[in-house]
Amino acid sequence: MDRVRADLVRFYEHEATHRLRGRPSGWRVDWLHEFVRLLTSEARRSVLDVGAGPASDAAPFLDAGIDYTGVDLATANAALAAEAGARVIPASMFDLPFRDGTFDACWSMSTLMHAPTDQVDAAMRSICRNLVAGSPVMIGQWGGTVGDIDSDHAVPGLPRLFSLRTADQNRALLEVHGTIERWEVRDAGPAGWEYHTAVLRR
Repeated sequence: MDRVRADLVRFYEHEATHRLRGRPSGWRVDWLHEFVRLLTSEARRSVLDVGAGPASDAAPFLDAGIDYTGVDLATANAALAAEAGARVIPASMFDLPFRDGTFDACWSMSTLMHAPTDQVDAAMRSICRNLVAGSPVMIGQWGGTVGDIDSDHAVPGLPRLFSLRTADQNRALLEVHGTIERWEVRDAGPAGWEYHTAVLRR
């Protein structure tokens, strides 16, 4: 796990330092606005963004009056978020620096697939510990039939672990931690890749 984390830190510090990340678009933006509407309808007042990057998803939450806190491995992403008026704290999803039950909801996009399969339960327990009972959790992650790969497709020479689990595997891993209210599988990315999205009720 130390090597996995070191690779992730190296990649995301490089990405943030060189401002390589684009703006969210397409169905991810649709999901974001839908999730914000859900939180607003339930009078949820705070959200934790796990794997926040430079807080690219913060604005719709903040515009809706929802307190936004992101966590990300890269300290450079925290600095970029601050430039945009959002709070991102350098931290790992395995060791979140908050009191139990701090947040009303969680949003996490394209993060959990960087955890090896045998570490997903620990990551989810860490995340859920920070949420009040009944919190909605929206998780999107790459999956598929490829298995574990170290890919440097985004930045040559800077590989990251992608644990591309099947839809059945990812669903089973999440169901341990709550009730899945929505589940979607999209055929996206290279051959053998998919995108899996869940709304989990804590």
